[in-house]
Amino acid sequence: MNRVLRLGSSSLLALAASALFVSEVVAKSGGNDQIVSQFLASTGADANGTSRARWRDKGGSVLDFNVELDHMSAGSYELYVTDLVTPKGSISVDGLGHGDVEFKTPQDGVKPLFDFSVFGEIVEVRQGATVFFTDTFDGTIGGGGGGSGVDTSKIGLYMVSVGPDFDAQGQLKYEAKATKTKFSIEVEKLTPGTYDVLVDGVQVSQLTTTSSISVEQEFQDPIEPGKLLLDFDPLGAQIDVVQGATVYLTAILPASNSSTGTTAPNKPGKGSKDLGKKKGDALEIALANTGLQSAAKGKAKMTQTGETEFEVEVEHLPAGNYDFFVAGVQQGTFVVGALGAAQLDYSTSPSGGVLLLDFAVKGETLEVRSNAGTLLSAVFPTSVQAALGNFAKESFKTNKVKVNLINAGVDLDATGTASWKRKSSGSQSLTLTVRDLPAGVYGVVVNGTPSAATLTVTGAIYGKGTLVFATVAKGKKVALDFDPVDATVQITDSFGTVMLQAVIDVP
Repeated sequence: MNRVLRLGSSSLLALAASALFVSEVVAKSGGNDQIVSQFLASTGADANGTSRARWRDKGGSVLDFNVELDHMSAGSYELYVTDLVTPKGSISVDGLGHGDVEFKTPQDGVKPLFDFSVFGEIVEVRQGATVFFTDTFDGTIGGGGGGSGVDTSKIGLYMVSVGPDFDAQGQLKYEAKATKTKFSIEVEKLTPGTYDVLVDGVQVSQLTTTSSISVEQEFQDPIEPGKLLLDFDPLGAQIDVVQGATVYLTAILPASNSSTGTTAPNKPGKGSKDLGKKKGDALEIALANTGLQSAAKGKAKMTQTGETEFEVEVEHLPAGNYDFFVAGVQQGTFVVGALGAAQLDYSTSPSGGVLLLDFAVKGETLEVRSNAGTLLSAVFPTSVQAALGNFAKESFKTNKVKVNLINAGVDLDATGTASWKRKSSGSQSLTLTVRDLPAGVYGVVVNGTPSAATLTVTGAIYGKGTLVFATVAKGKKVALDFDPVDATVQITDSFGTVMLQAVIDVP
């Protein structure tokens, strides 16, 4: 259905909805608002700067057009629309890096009159001969960030822990509605300190952790009390939590559903599948569409059964060749035919047309690239536990602590818990329970020192095992000959490789 929008008798703008993305009509006390919001593509002249253009119809022939600048150097900038010779107005950026100009019809006080067309027109922000932003205003996503008013995506994603803090966890959430856009990042169990949040390598905020309690930052546009301004585009971008040059948590957020023509996972964990369950080790994840190729999809699967196999599939791509990169290194080429699909197969013991898997995958960035850029991408999780958020509920009390044993990224789906108790008499116990490990005998290492006790996993192939340390050893309980309070406990295989680990964090 076509929708005609008018700028009043002074402008008479009409544009079919097929060329215009408009937000849903939202009932308000003063009438119905229609909003088109778009971040303008940056030329790179200011790597940190962002610019957002917004058109709004407040009903009753009341319209406005607003252009904002953020993270820019202080000074005066010129705004051009269609006529790239004579500016429509100027934007004064203050010492905080923010500035804006708003046009209205009918004219409101000192605000300039909105009497020109904007839809389908080129909008530029310059300072002298330097062009900072240039884009066609049509409600789509510009290269500099943001999202269109039609975007109603709801996206959730777990972050992958790739730093020295083995039990660090994080998740990203994005939601676009007709009247607001929200983005949040939540981290948990990061070592106390201050961390930078980067979006495609550009710092957008800092967060400070003080304990194992989770910390959340919420961004919103338009901004509300208690929130940070969402003046960047997280969609289709790599999000990193870093300290200095060290990346602790990372993930790649899909582009909006409206720009990709696909449906992104609507909450963390939905884009991954535990294919092995209790019968084997196999994890499949979806590759995120970055917004450059509509309808494109992809998935990656790792299977560990003696040998390690790795498969990557792409579909709904135009015929042609596409390069596959892992951690920035090309590892193959997809040859896509008329059906729009292709697959690459790798193994540590290859045969036939299978390629040699001689590179790391877990915790690494996967990319499917063309000349246009990266079309599909994801960071492969280190375990099923991390991909699906399969963590048992934890508790921290002065006399009782229960924590998850964190998968160290060797066995894909191993999980477990460590439970510590201290009775009023002063006696203590520590119970270690592991699941989905291959049957066998495992070592226990406490603060770097191997224990004399071992943990046995029983089962046909994969199974469960429990080991109980106690101050008073009797029955199946073994002597607690170490201080478990705030200790780091590791479960190791016969080669000394860490499989699971936890810190008994007693308040």
